[in-house]
Amino acid sequence: MSAVTTQYVEAAGGIIYRKRNSTNSSNEDEEAKIGGNAIKPSNAIKPSDDDFELCLVYRPKYDDWSWPKGKNEPKESHRHTAVREVGEETGYSVALGPHIAKIEYPLEREGKKQTSKSGNTSRNSQPEVIKRIHYWMMRLIDKPSAAKRLPAFGPIKPAKPTEIGNVLWLTPSQARKKLTHDSDREVLDAFLEKLHAGQGEYSTLLLVRHGKAESRKTWQGSEATRPITPLGAAASYALGRELACYAPNKIMSSPWKRCVETVAAFSHDSSLPIEQVAELTEDHHENQPKSTLSVLINEIQNLESNARNSSAASNAIATNNATVICLHRPVIGTFFDYLREITKPRAHKRILSQKSPYMPTGSAIVLHIISTPKGARIIDIEKVLPSVY
Repeated sequence: MSAVTTQYVEAAGGIIYRKRNSTNSSNEDEEAKIGGNAIKPSNAIKPSDDDFELCLVYRPKYDDWSWPKGKNEPKESHRHTAVREVGEETGYSVALGPHIAKIEYPLEREGKKQTSKSGNTSRNSQPEVIKRIHYWMMRLIDKPSAAKRLPAFGPIKPAKPTEIGNVLWLTPSQARKKLTHDSDREVLDAFLEKLHAGQGEYSTLLLVRHGKAESRKTWQGSEATRPITPLGAAASYALGRELACYAPNKIMSSPWKRCVETVAAFSHDSSLPIEQVAELTEDHHENQPKSTLSVLINEIQNLESNARNSSAASNAIATNNATVICLHRPVIGTFFDYLREITKPRAHKRILSQKSPYMPTGSAIVLHIISTPKGARIIDIEKVLPSVY
């Protein structure tokens, strides 16, 4: 008897959240009641949570209210899917934040409000199809930032009215009542856990290792002029689509050619200049590693300061606070030593490898950082690998 195989349908989405004020609280009927019933606060919801609004969508096909999400396109990463699908379903431009949760359920349960937990033994020989969805925290970005990002990210086409019938902004307590499925409430709980832990105001730092470069042995010129290979160029272009998910507003790089070339395509497509920092070169790092490390420490302090200013503002849409830094392998090792010291245990510290080469060429690591009384702390880390095809 052959074993039953499991097939996966990959999807991604997110919870967009914004500060609530009189100008963006447009769902007046929803604020007092939902479906004619007074809202009873859940144990998972604190009064301060209602300072925020979350974005829900209505799907006519399933007659349900859920978080915006959708299926991965061929060769598309989950993070790119999340930003694209949320943009298509809500009409809002967003930037990725920390990962919230991953949920799975049989595809046949899609859109069903109640499902029996007992299996159908007569179909045991059929492949089981599981829908797997990754969710991220998301914040709105302004129209100028969205327009600058679009060439690097790619097209975002509005969903048809038959796919999305309505979009609402609700407080967490209202959202819990409005959501149709228990799985979506589980995602809400995971989101609120992060909010309660003070992770709502974060900054994003993206560390990029330059793309595959020409061999040191065969290159006839200086180290500063050694370029990336055609494969490195392809990875560089593909990586730009992933970096765009975070809508960075600043790019820093070693001035050596292989680093500048790695972020050049993204710089061009997103209309962001490259700030070339001499302290990030291999030579400077070898002679003055503390000076090189100070570049990282200073940038984290800048991100913290910007986050505090953003938090103090009453705007629902603030300037995104994310920086890209392109580095050489030896510099990454020094940076990782420091970053491990400010990483919370649950933030996947193991990704910050202690062994060379630390990370693959042409890849990135995303660090989400919050400010605490004890200084900056990393709350979430993800690897980003470009899809070259």
